Amino acid sequence: MSASSIQLVSPSSTPRTRRAVLAALLLVSLILAGSALAATNLVANGSFEKDTNGDGIPNKWAGISLTAADKRVCNQSYAGACSFKMVGDGNSKALYQIILISGVSGDQFNLVVWTKGKDIDYGGGNIGWGMYFHNPEDGLWYLGGGLGNSDDGSSPWTLSSLYVSATAPTFDAIKVQLFFKADSGKAWFDKVKLLAVPPPG
Repeated sequence: MSASSIQLVSPSSTPRTRRAVLAALLLVSLILAGSALAATNLVANGSFEKDTNGDGIPNKWAGISLTAADKRVCNQSYAGACSFKMVGDGNSKALYQIILISGVSGDQFNLVVWTKGKDIDYGGGNIGWGMYFHNPEDGLWYLGGGLGNSDDGSSPWTLSSLYVSATAPTFDAIKVQLFFKADSGKAWFDKVKLLAVPPPG
């Protein structure tokens, strides 16, 4: 939108003209706010560049069943210097982040994740990523959707994009979760993004 499309209201304008201009300005600001939210990555530290306390768990993230071998590393990455590595040992493990954002059923989001694998033997497990929506009414997390891969072997950095609609009637938080279960091998995650998808029109 060009700057010339927004004009100042002169003191000589009629009240109706002023109201119309104010309504137009409000609409423009809402459109711009929606566009900004759609372009904003809701995931903090999505490339795992920060680990202030040096414990291997990146800032803003938490883990489930992680071992000392599952950690932030800075010798492999798709973007920036670091990524998060998980090592296959037969157990299910996950890294997750909770994002405080509210909405209603049907709100749409795009989860983008880069992954890499080396010498993976899944043994019935898989690598995956997904989203959950927290309903403040009943306190439950509703699975919105997920993607996974269970092809053994090695793979280069690969982009996955998942579109998810909110499944909870209302939500006050979203959990983004990265998970891995394999008998052996290593997996890396990087450049995790969560983008709000504006409604059509």
